[in-house]
Amino acid sequence: MVMMPALTRRQLLLSFFSLSLTGCGYQLRGFSSEKSIPYQYVMVTSQGADGELVRQLKRVLTSFGAMIVTDPNLAEIEILLSASQFQSVPSAIGDYGQISASLVVLTQAIRVRKMNSDAWLIDTKVRRGREVDQSAALSISSTSTLGPERPLAIARESEEVTSDVRSRVVDGIVRIVQQLSPLNVSS
Repeated sequence: MVMMPALTRRQLLLSFFSLSLTGCGYQLRGFSSEKSIPYQYVMVTSQGADGELVRQLKRVLTSFGAMIVTDPNLAEIEILLSASQFQSVPSAIGDYGQISASLVVLTQAIRVRKMNSDAWLIDTKVRRGREVDQSAALSISSTSTLGPERPLAIARESEEVTSDVRSRVVDGIVRIVQQLSPLNVSS
């Protein structure tokens, strides 16, 4: 029996693991096998959309090879973001009637069109959410040394959740734009 060196076994095991994940179609959120979008010049306009969401979308589009332009004469497509809608909906009630979990949802209406065209290629909404378990924060008693820090802990968690939901919406928008046909292909 021939013994393989430990390093080779490890490399073999890692390559088998990565091949099995890619073979079943698994992809990390935010990762595309095509690291580009079919347009070079993109104009992103906002009609009341969350400012941080717009900034994140522009950063991601730039990382995928698009140039963000403000001049409609230079743009190939326009991505129009309407007002963002954040909602926090109770999703679980605790033993004493208090809200123990909430679902934070962000709904973003988007429209995409080729420049110099009145017809919208896409007119849809991207909705993503995340559940927040507040039971741990609620179980901290006010007599505890952590009691006064409870509102700060809830605020930090809320910011993290909002940021995560915003990133999920940006991911959804980019995936939609990636599925569009390039301009030089007739539809």
